[in-house]
Amino acid sequence: MRSPSDRPWAWPPPWWQRWALPDLRGDAIAGLVVAVMLVPQSLAYAMLAGLPAHVGLLASVLPLVGYAAFGSSRAVSVGPAAITSLMVAQALSPMALPGSATYQARAWCLALGSAVVLGLMGWRRLGFLSQLLSGPVVQGFTAASALLILVGQAAPLLGWPGLGHTLPEMAQRFMARAHDGAWPTWGDALVGLATLALLFAGGPVVRAWGRLCGWPVGRVEVLVRLWPLVGLVVSTLLADVLLTRYDADVHLVGAVPLVGDAGWLAVPPATELSRVDLPGLVMPVLLISLVSFVSSMSVAQTFAARQGERVDADRELLGLSAANLGSTVLGGMPVAGGLSRSVVNEAAGARSPLSGLISAVVLVGLLAGLMPALAHLPKAALAAVIMAAVSGLLTLQPLREAWRTDATEAGAFVGTALGVLVVGFESGILIGMAWSMAAMIWRHSQPHVAEVGRLRGTAHFRNVQRHDAERLPHAILLRVDDSLDFTNAQRVEQALCALIRTRPAVRDVVLLMSAVNHVDHTAGQALLAFDAAQRAQGRALYLAEIKGPVMDRLQHAGIAAHFEGRVFRSAQDVWHRLDQGGVSDGYVI
Repeated sequence: MRSPSDRPWAWPPPWWQRWALPDLRGDAIAGLVVAVMLVPQSLAYAMLAGLPAHVGLLASVLPLVGYAAFGSSRAVSVGPAAITSLMVAQALSPMALPGSATYQARAWCLALGSAVVLGLMGWRRLGFLSQLLSGPVVQGFTAASALLILVGQAAPLLGWPGLGHTLPEMAQRFMARAHDGAWPTWGDALVGLATLALLFAGGPVVRAWGRLCGWPVGRVEVLVRLWPLVGLVVSTLLADVLLTRYDADVHLVGAVPLVGDAGWLAVPPATELSRVDLPGLVMPVLLISLVSFVSSMSVAQTFAARQGERVDADRELLGLSAANLGSTVLGGMPVAGGLSRSVVNEAAGARSPLSGLISAVVLVGLLAGLMPALAHLPKAALAAVIMAAVSGLLTLQPLREAWRTDATEAGAFVGTALGVLVVGFESGILIGMAWSMAAMIWRHSQPHVAEVGRLRGTAHFRNVQRHDAERLPHAILLRVDDSLDFTNAQRVEQALCALIRTRPAVRDVVLLMSAVNHVDHTAGQALLAFDAAQRAQGRALYLAEIKGPVMDRLQHAGIAAHFEGRVFRSAQDVWHRLDQGGVSDGYVI
């Protein structure tokens, strides 16, 4: 049982109690580096979500403070993320015009709803729900989302309006534009493609230069992650040249005031909130909360495994809740832990979530100077930043690994990916979850049942199909390798009868239950019926190796009393009883 200090809402957080002054240097450097990296990423992800670019920058400040107050991972850096931004765009585009005040009000509601859902989950200690989405479902969702992002960002990269959020929608709009003879805007295309080429060339160039200079690998990787900032600077200069000298069409972000009607606050006006269809946002809120939690936990556990640390799932829920709550104050879009930011945070030397607090302070200092410069940023360059950031997520390696492990796992990957690509993220996730649940039920309904025998000269019992084991001529020992419930009781009975028919001389049947962790009412009644059927055929049924909790349940249900004198501690005990007629004590545990 947890002590009061272990409660997920206990404060100050555990990391603060472990923090020491020598950690300040690493946290300060990491905070400064991540703050600089957040600039291009936040701007790009806000555009991906259909929100004004400055929203992403504002939504990167207070979430860092909120996560530091409750989070448990020293490496995770929270803020706008590619996958959650795409989910926001898919959920809200049918409801309102992207970028409009109504659209922003709905995005704010998504952030607030995520904060509430994640907070309630953390309060009720539901961190185990991070396992609700299986690995193949998450990987299929991520790969499909990355593909949608790459294809969708081709539109702003070429100066076109948005193509939509599913592959059929994108294909339909592309064909319509091709039919109308629409061509890419050459200014946007030049800026976007040049930025994209610069971003993809940056990694190899920086790594090669780092090897020549003998730089540590960590420093090189930090510089690689910061390269998009160089890309934005170069693209802004290129756009200025094209606009002033060649009168090219280059779409810019445009001037955005930092202070609106509500000051710095992101809270929408009451008139806009009154128009929000709250019931229509329930499912997006739940799925965005679940995906952000699962993805953030995956990032946190990856770094915790490297450092031999522990991640508290319940504290992560509260940390993400506080982060999204902070986003509702400044910015107004759902946030999550980002992999690339977290990689940079750790590589730069972060020792605790204090690095996030430092990043927030640095961002506040940068806001006043950066906001006027945002007006000159080309949208095509931001699209290139997004494409470069998510390109690494588009991989089929997890599908190949899942196929080698279990074809049904690969099916969950494919089903989720196709659902996301063809219908949307809600359907994709639900298809993947349904597939995983159905596959789990199907596997559970097909339990392995084996006849076992004793390895010669030992007290160990193994499958006679795999080992040279001795058997008693008048007895058969059968092992069920799964729990017993309504999904498999009939199948287990059929398998047992089939094995018994292969040994017509058998008069004693022993059921080994070492792998049975649960017996429900249906299975208990089926066990009694099976015993009655064996007695009618002149056989005796014995039970052995029942686990304590299972025995407690059988005793409470009155089933154990039915087998009085026929329950044994081990397979060796019942073997001794049946082979030599020896005396063995009944079940004691």
